[in-house]
Amino acid sequence: MDEMIVLKNLTKSFGEVIKTEVLHDISVALQRGTMTAIVGPSGSGKTTLLNIISLLDSPSSGTLIIDGQDFSAGDIDRYAKYRNAHIGFIFQFHYLLPEFTALENILIPYWIQSGRPPVHVVQRALQLMKEIDILPIRDKYPHQISGGEQQRVAVARALVHEPKMVFADEPTGNLDRETGFAVLEVMTRMVRELGTTLILVTHDREIALRAERILELVDGRICKSFLVKEVGEEKTRQLLEDRSCLL
Repeated sequence: MDEMIVLKNLTKSFGEVIKTEVLHDISVALQRGTMTAIVGPSGSGKTTLLNIISLLDSPSSGTLIIDGQDFSAGDIDRYAKYRNAHIGFIFQFHYLLPEFTALENILIPYWIQSGRPPVHVVQRALQLMKEIDILPIRDKYPHQISGGEQQRVAVARALVHEPKMVFADEPTGNLDRETGFAVLEVMTRMVRELGTTLILVTHDREIALRAERILELVDGRICKSFLVKEVGEEKTRQLLEDRSCLL
């Protein structure tokens, strides 16, 4: 496997007069076609890191390489162009547009990037809806469907243009256990079948255990970084419980 995302000595600060550094000297390489879980306590910098590697924000210093391209400089227009073409997003809140049906919401990324979706893209959207059991709600509006159905629509929306990478911030946080694992199964299957690189932030240890790599952030630094298969499930659970830093 080759490297999809490489960070070298990356930092992020906020503020003009008084600068507050929230990410400190982050260096890590994430492999293409794998699932990485980012864990850590609230305020540890998880979402900030996710925003940077998904090109929603730029680093203050350091190197950011994505798919062999250098994005360290923070070119907003270049960020947007790459995001629209190659990245899908799933958030804790679905952010569906209320005036569009479930199917129309799923097709929005294609509309933004390329205009009116051709028949094969619509068929792909319908197939995704079938796979995650929301085909019957294709013509319903967000206020007419349940929270679990809304989140599944958001998952399908992130996948419809078959992105190289999908970034998920607490994607199952508002779902019941059964629905959450159903949504996660769709995402992990996507990694296996399409070779998509999936990076998610989660507080749920059971979800983190499904990943190939786990990164733990504490106070804006990588505290642990390991491959689940290498250490085994039992040791992984111990590492997730252990509050000490290994790095």
